[in-house]
Amino acid sequence: MRYNLFNQIHKALRVLMYDTATLISQTDFDNPQQAEDVSERLYQLLELFDKHAYREDTMLFPLLQQYEPAVTDAFEQEHVTDRALIQRLKGFLMALAHAISSEAKKDLGSSLSMAFIEFMIFNLQHMKKEETILNNLFWRYYGDNELIALSQKIAGSIPADEAVVASKWMMKGLSNNEITTWLRNVERNAPNHVFRPLFTIAEKELEEKRFRQILEELTEGIMIAS
Repeated sequence: MRYNLFNQIHKALRVLMYDTATLISQTDFDNPQQAEDVSERLYQLLELFDKHAYREDTMLFPLLQQYEPAVTDAFEQEHVTDRALIQRLKGFLMALAHAISSEAKKDLGSSLSMAFIEFMIFNLQHMKKEETILNNLFWRYYGDNELIALSQKIAGSIPADEAVVASKWMMKGLSNNEITTWLRNVERNAPNHVFRPLFTIAEKELEEKRFRQILEELTEGIMIAS
């Protein structure tokens, strides 16, 4: 199986959207604390999506531009659409923050919910196209070692605070095998000060049963290696 450039981050973004959609659905927008909680989550989500698109525009798409300019141009235009959807959601969040009456807050909450559904549908379709069309093109023109090096370069460009947030949602979105492989690779190839915080995120974010299973896999791998 070829190396999937998008798998880990896309799984994180998907589960973040699913979880946020549930949060929005459960929110009473005329309740100040609930409205604040959902606004904080949405700003976090929109920031992650915006920065993810920027890295694709600047670090991924240029590698295909020389081979498939029409394809990369089409995906860049989809990012323009995505940013418009992001700005629309931010507009609703700003209006909600300044709304006074209970009725106005409920109406804005309803509009925000519909706008988020539109945003989510667009991004689910967009990510699916990236994982099929773009992956196939990267596999055509680049080897797995080059793609792994590219992923490491992108990961190294992410600020620490953003990486913590992204890692949290990766833990929630990845399978046990994917998490075990990820942790094992980091433990083998990165300094301890990089591995330990990631291990701590896994312990905090995963259900106890899942974390125990992953810990057993990691321990078994160490015993076999020794």
